[in-house]
Amino acid sequence: MVILIIAGGTGGHVYPALSIAQEFNNNGNSISWIGQENSLEERICYDEKYSFYPIRARGFLGKGLIGKITAIYFLTKALIKSLFLLNSIKPDLIISTGGYVSIAPGLVGSLFYPLFIHEQNSIAGLANKILHSRSRITFEAFPLTFSNLRNKVKSVGNPIRADIKNLALSAASDLSKFKILVLGGSQGSQQINDILCRALEDKIIPPDWSFTHQTGRLECANLIEVYEKCGVEFAIKEYIKDISEEYKNCDIVISRSGAMTVSEICAAGKPSILLPLPWSSDNHQYLNANYLVEKGASEIIESDISNSEKLFDLLIELEKNHNRRDSMMKSASMVFPESASENIYKIINESLKI
Repeated sequence: MVILIIAGGTGGHVYPALSIAQEFNNNGNSISWIGQENSLEERICYDEKYSFYPIRARGFLGKGLIGKITAIYFLTKALIKSLFLLNSIKPDLIISTGGYVSIAPGLVGSLFYPLFIHEQNSIAGLANKILHSRSRITFEAFPLTFSNLRNKVKSVGNPIRADIKNLALSAASDLSKFKILVLGGSQGSQQINDILCRALEDKIIPPDWSFTHQTGRLECANLIEVYEKCGVEFAIKEYIKDISEEYKNCDIVISRSGAMTVSEICAAGKPSILLPLPWSSDNHQYLNANYLVEKGASEIIESDISNSEKLFDLLIELEKNHNRRDSMMKSASMVFPESASENIYKIINESLKI
């Protein structure tokens, strides 16, 4: 079969789509992909040897009048181009994981081919809200993300890379250290950096603490200075190439709470302290994080400099309380269903037989 993947915009949309695409490809299907030009998804398709077809799109939400007019203009052009692309690709089915690039080809494609969508967050994005009414099956990572048309919704979790999902309940390799992994996202987080600096300043830090801190391309001179004054072992990394190894070796994760990040943390079975992005759309990062808290897998700290002391106190508590960390670890491993990509593959195949 020819499987058409539609995804783009951010890694949060692209990497789940890649996991699904790989599952179908491993089972003998060919992959075509519609996304943005000069993008992450185009580079992935080049590496994976998938057929790639670019379209142009612009975001609509949060834009001024000119921005909205521009978005509508690009949407109109994308609808027309999608007709030609779909006629050329002739897919057997379409799988979309969201992003504004997916709206036009998803709408047009649903007129001719079975459409399946996957939503990564606890609150559905605009594209998937639109495409949900047109899908044959809608997959959700968090239960009850979609309140309507529940008869065609399947809760499957988020597709996770195999090297991460196989880490569940693995203990840190160096038991003499309390290893803290700090994730700022691909762009880094200046706010998290500042909160952590304030948390560690003028403190007596336990000698067994060790930090791996992913910062993106942000200026880190102050962060480095604080770590050096504390006398702790630390590593500053712009980008973590082998994230599965860092998950494996850490005792706890400090992070934002994007959908894929919390899914990876849970798949790796790691306790976490989550600082939701305060300005995330529909406050979805807080809702993502709160779901983990309700399951006993995580703690939330409001992402504000005034909560630096709270972060430090929580780290002290969790280092000492091994039983609580073990409980959080086990809870994390059970937050989401296992094998999302495989389940999506099986459910789609079964639906095609009906």
